[in-house]
Amino acid sequence: MSEPSAELLMRVQQAEADRVGLTPTDVGTAVSAALLGVTAGEIRTEDRPVAVRVRAPDSIRFDPLRLRSLPVQGAAARRVTPLGSLATFTPTESRMGLDRENQQQLITMTAGVSGRSLGGVMGDVQRVLAAHAAPAGVRLVLGGQYASQQEAFRALLLVLGLAVASVCAVMVVQFESFVEPLVVLLVAPVSFVGALGLLLVTGTALNVASFMGLILLVGLIVKNGIILLDFTRLRMQTEGVALEVAIREAGRVRLRPILMTTLCTLFGLLPLALGLGAGSELQRPLALAVIGGLALSTPITLFAVPTLLVALRGRGYTLPRS
Repeated sequence: MSEPSAELLMRVQQAEADRVGLTPTDVGTAVSAALLGVTAGEIRTEDRPVAVRVRAPDSIRFDPLRLRSLPVQGAAARRVTPLGSLATFTPTESRMGLDRENQQQLITMTAGVSGRSLGGVMGDVQRVLAAHAAPAGVRLVLGGQYASQQEAFRALLLVLGLAVASVCAVMVVQFESFVEPLVVLLVAPVSFVGALGLLLVTGTALNVASFMGLILLVGLIVKNGIILLDFTRLRMQTEGVALEVAIREAGRVRLRPILMTTLCTLFGLLPLALGLGAGSELQRPLALAVIGGLALSTPITLFAVPTLLVALRGRGYTLPRS
């Protein structure tokens, strides 16, 4: 937070200035010329021009007492008068600017976050604010990168809901039933546990990149369930076998494609998870979330989805042959 800076407030005495034939503007111009300087042309040193500015010595510019002895003479003045006879000086403090938002005065406090996650720092900030209430008439608002992150999380939650709804709609059309999509989507929370667990083990914060990894997991997890259940449904329709027999055969036949696609995804994300390559540290949380979710959800999909489906449909459930 920018603290007030020391200032020297000069007030011109109108009567004294009129007596010597000066206006307040003349006094202000003389003081400005002494403190800031006035342009006096330029000189050349070989092929380089050097601007020349004339001003009072630093011994006068930075000494309030000697500043009062600064000689002032306007264009119409009859004699030189010391500045102390024409003006009074008052030490004061003020800020360079007063900020307002929605017509309310605003003081912005900023801090740099280094070596820690944004969530950990904001947790400490919120604990301090909870222990020390704001004075009456003062309202505290957490903004900056934290506010942007919270807004991004809200938008990503909406995207996650739309992703789940879209995937569910596709599966309902594919399987012509609500049971199979429900069984597949029940595995999604387990994959989120794996993703969050790996982020916790590696000390990676849950940020926008890792949240995008959770959204990607929705499609990747559903893919394994669709591969398994689509083969099961095909066997039941073409051969007229019961659900238990068809899903056992599906687990045996489709195990290799499920493992192949899963391992390809895991090894493809491994360089990002290890932080190899330029800019990979930005996408590392995404890769870790996907790897943790897939590593846990794949074996659970192979065991939990068949078990839940048999429990809901029954061992002897069949479909009309086509």
